[in-house]
Amino acid sequence: MNIRISATYRRKDEKWSQSDFYYHSHERFEIYHFHSGNCKYLIGDRIYELLPGDVIIMNGLTLHRPNPLPPEPYERSVIEFSPEWIRPIIHTLQMPELLIPFYKLNNCLFRDIDQITLNKIENLIERISINVTSTRKEKDNTGKRLKEGGTATYLIQLLFQIYDLSQSQLQKVPRYESEKDLHVERVVTWIDHHFHQNITLDHIAENLNISKYYMSRIFKEVTGFTIMQYLMNRRMNRAKYLLEMYPKKTILEVALDSGFENSSHFSRFFRKNMKMTPTQFRKENSNAISVNSQEKYSNLLQATNPFLF
Repeated sequence: MNIRISATYRRKDEKWSQSDFYYHSHERFEIYHFHSGNCKYLIGDRIYELLPGDVIIMNGLTLHRPNPLPPEPYERSVIEFSPEWIRPIIHTLQMPELLIPFYKLNNCLFRDIDQITLNKIENLIERISINVTSTRKEKDNTGKRLKEGGTATYLIQLLFQIYDLSQSQLQKVPRYESEKDLHVERVVTWIDHHFHQNITLDHIAENLNISKYYMSRIFKEVTGFTIMQYLMNRRMNRAKYLLEMYPKKTILEVALDSGFENSSHFSRFFRKNMKMTPTQFRKENSNAISVNSQEKYSNLLQATNPFLF
């Protein structure tokens, strides 16, 4: 299963049951474009009544679900991508800001987007969707890598569009973040910098100077996850990335670099959550873009895509 990116362009459902759309969360970032229908979108404790042309960005961790109502057909486009996959390319381009909207805005709806920008967003989602589909069908390894490189190119262009849209909202973030949100953001940031270490709730609370019990309660309230669930998800996300992108790393090296105590603990946890061993996962995803390839794609972007810069 390819965990780096998935794409759906203008999927239209004319008949469905409510059980088809359930609350879910994931480690990927999501860009959702609503085209038509009668739909409310639930993210955490917020409800958005959607209008055609609305675009939502989500960090994925907050429980969310669409709630389309009949009889109108429900049409939408969705991109989900792994930040671990795209981050090295973005850093090579020296544009780490492109992921800021997903961290700072967390979950945000953009409305009344000008038609030119909306057309660009839709066109890029369509191209990403075509590339993702054709990559799965590609048998030749070189062809597969080239298509994956094209997918990364289009995604970065899409992230530029999202970043431009987000500027006014980003300026408002400090005014409207609640105390709980700020504390949770501090916890997430701290974990993202220390997840590879041997840490406990006491350790986090002590470093952030916050009550362990209050910290645990508000984290679950805001994200839908416990702190330790988030920590282990973060470690798993890193491990899957390392398994794909660094085929020469041993399982022990992947385990330790991801914050697991040893390879046995890592393998047990991985198999329980992924229903396969780390080695099996690596074999199934052995066609991933290498780090050297990522740098080549980044250089190619700078040399041939002035639109981006």
